[in-house]
Amino acid sequence: MAYLLSAKGGDVTAWRGAENFAARYRQALLDHAVSDRNGSAGTVFSKSLATLERLSEEHLTLLGELDRLLKESAAAPPTGRLKELTGEYYAVLYRHMDAFHSAPAFYQKSMEFIRSLSRAIMAHSIERLGCLARQLPEMALVALGPAGRSEYSPFCQLQLLLVYEEAATSQLQAINLYCETLHAEFEEIGLAIDPAISPRNPEWRGSIAEWRQRCDDWLYYPTTDSFINILRLADQYSLTPGEEVARKLKEMTFATLRDSKPAQANLIGRMGSLSNGLGVMGGLKLERSGAERGLFRLLDYGLLPLSAAFSALALVRGSSASGSCDRVLDLLERRELDVDLAEEMLETWHSLHELRLRREQAFSIVGHTNRSLLLNPGELTAGQRQSLKTALASVTSIQRHVAILFPGMGE
Repeated sequence: MAYLLSAKGGDVTAWRGAENFAARYRQALLDHAVSDRNGSAGTVFSKSLATLERLSEEHLTLLGELDRLLKESAAAPPTGRLKELTGEYYAVLYRHMDAFHSAPAFYQKSMEFIRSLSRAIMAHSIERLGCLARQLPEMALVALGPAGRSEYSPFCQLQLLLVYEEAATSQLQAINLYCETLHAEFEEIGLAIDPAISPRNPEWRGSIAEWRQRCDDWLYYPTTDSFINILRLADQYSLTPGEEVARKLKEMTFATLRDSKPAQANLIGRMGSLSNGLGVMGGLKLERSGAERGLFRLLDYGLLPLSAAFSALALVRGSSASGSCDRVLDLLERRELDVDLAEEMLETWHSLHELRLRREQAFSIVGHTNRSLLLNPGELTAGQRQSLKTALASVTSIQRHVAILFPGMGE
């Protein structure tokens, strides 16, 4: 069903997208009834109604199971149980994805769980510190990368930073031990956490004042890595109760990036350098050698270019929304995008992320490799291959649109 971007009012049955979907569904039923030689039209419609009722019940059952597991994780059970809950939760969530093909629903429930899990892990880490925990300042754990864009799956590496209120020198030992414990807890749960972009690394933790100084250093003494590091801060999602300190960090970094044309230019340049994975003749660019020969890199040619375009557009046009889809909707509401372009962007996002999530279903979340992001075109249906090519062509169109916006900024 198309995204209902042109919808007005609260009555979903009056929305244009809903009307279009109902008309297509009705026509498909009529076509099926005409072609069915083994039953009457009434039988076809009865079976269709039964299928809809079954799917509705399955949806509610799966949501109930997810909510139950989420509630248990919020109680911060022992680490071993948290690891079990993580496996159980994502097994149910991938079942929901398999049945309903909704990437937005998957990510919404995934972010709910990783937020609950993070709070439980923080509680465990504080408990392990014992008396030293009293020296900890108010803190917030913030996700970057895919989780920072509200697109987390257990096949991503978690990229995390810690921000806290001003801390005295006497508190630094407790903060250091806390960060080491926090990183270890995530690993014990079985989740992949980035070994460098983690509070365990002093460069990815600090007070608001320290983060401000760090951003200034990255901008005024630029290197390739410093630009990459500060642009990571364009995608932030707070995982913990320290909302105020997380809000201050986001406001400070967003204002810094908005004021920095060199940082924006760097992001636009890197976005433009990412290929959409289509060859000159419109075929998919496949690996030519090694163990990955004949496979298509969905991450490099689809997900990363699209994410970079969304992040750049949000930065250039001043959207502080967190998730990729929320950014598009925010820019649409502020008339920075027209409906047609917004629908194209969201359909492209949905198509690529559905491919990603359905591919992940074939792998275990424990000890997985990056092969979950490699597609074998021979295993795709003709419709899936065409959908992929259409999405990749749209990525280039979106990249071009974002690049055109940038040169006129500030004139």
